[in-house]
Amino acid sequence: MTVLGRLLSGEGPPVLQTCRFEGLGGLLYGREAIGEALEALDPGAAVLDVETARLGVWLDGSHAVVADLAGGLVQRLWLLGETVVLSPPPAVDLPADPDLAQAHRGVRFDPVDHPELQPGDVDRLFSSAADWPSCEVTAPRPVVLRAASFGPVAVALLRLEGEADEGPARRIAFNALIVAGADGGERRLDTAERAQALARPWTPRL
Repeated sequence: MTVLGRLLSGEGPPVLQTCRFEGLGGLLYGREAIGEALEALDPGAAVLDVETARLGVWLDGSHAVVADLAGGLVQRLWLLGETVVLSPPPAVDLPADPDLAQAHRGVRFDPVDHPELQPGDVDRLFSSAADWPSCEVTAPRPVVLRAASFGPVAVALLRLEGEADEGPARRIAFNALIVAGADGGERRLDTAERAQALARPWTPRL
């Protein structure tokens, strides 16, 4: 069984005490707090449970979990799901123009940053990220945070950045996942984080 498979079944291994957890609409740090959050998750049967030495990916019907791994331990966790349990961390909004960084609405993805991704999987992940639907965000800009190949399956964890489609103009961001296999692809959104981002007012400080 994989590291994430054992962790989500309650068998361990433990996450590192310095682990950062993003999910359930907020952030957590530390082994005990993350363990309590995962115990309340009640995951279903895994439809994907794969890992390399550096990255683990676990999916059931309604959750997706991605982990940075180090020596068989979890040092960072992302949980993508629908349930809002946590509060988002405090934030200070600053007016910004992402085009000054020459982002230009394209996919920010450099395969060199993902050594566990096979060259043959680069194009299909890139095209899947570039073709992302609106998802209540105007012109989402995908940023690939993690990507790896697991045999015939390639997975990419993304950060989608954009502006809310409705209400006052404000920038929002949330995580998403692409799973590309031989029989097609699948997209998952962290809808809990998106709900928190859409609900939070945006008040720029100058």
